[in-house]
Amino acid sequence: MGVFSSLPASLLACRNSSAAMAHLSIEALPPSLPEGGNVLLRVDNQSEKPRAFFWYKGKRAFEEFKIAHYETASQSLKWGRKYSGRERVFTNGSLLLQKATQEDTGIYTLESFDAYYQCEIAHVHLQVFKILTQPYLQVKSIIVERRKSATFECTSPDTGVDITWIFNNKPLDFNKRMSLSPEKHRLSIAPLRLKDTGEYQCEVSNSFTSRKSNPISLFLVRV
Repeated sequence: MGVFSSLPASLLACRNSSAAMAHLSIEALPPSLPEGGNVLLRVDNQSEKPRAFFWYKGKRAFEEFKIAHYETASQSLKWGRKYSGRERVFTNGSLLLQKATQEDTGIYTLESFDAYYQCEIAHVHLQVFKILTQPYLQVKSIIVERRKSATFECTSPDTGVDITWIFNNKPLDFNKRMSLSPEKHRLSIAPLRLKDTGEYQCEVSNSFTSRKSNPISLFLVRV
């Protein structure tokens, strides 16, 4: 891979950064993004143009985790085992990751060597979140007699989500006539009263986003 790669391993080992080199940092732009988005791992505060640099997926600078290796003098770029085909490397050390997936979440490590083969390491954490699917709300009948019961079922293909219930565009005000299943995906109301007439929705959410179901209107009739 060139002169740099032929140097003894002892010279390539990273040393403690000097005060002048202690400011290398990486910024993820944006720090979190939905699946399918692009993110730039931008290198900041390099003291000079690097002689060579390595990118790794993970916190350890091991060969099996290498994404790419670039040598400035020869403009030589070689990909490692963790290269997915979606990365682009810039000569200043920054890395662009395209069409991100949830599997891309984690720590990325940059190993940078200056003209004197002094090495500095910087890390950055990237979070890729899943775009939630709209949940589906159903009920056996939308026209129900007073004093009877109604059970709403909220179905979502997504796992690890929280479910909340909405009534007439506001968080549902629970009372003793209402009950939820342990997973919160089933809402039962019994006995029904006229004030329960209205529009119901369920909402699924994770740490980054949420999706609401289409509304269902419940009508109560007197007998």
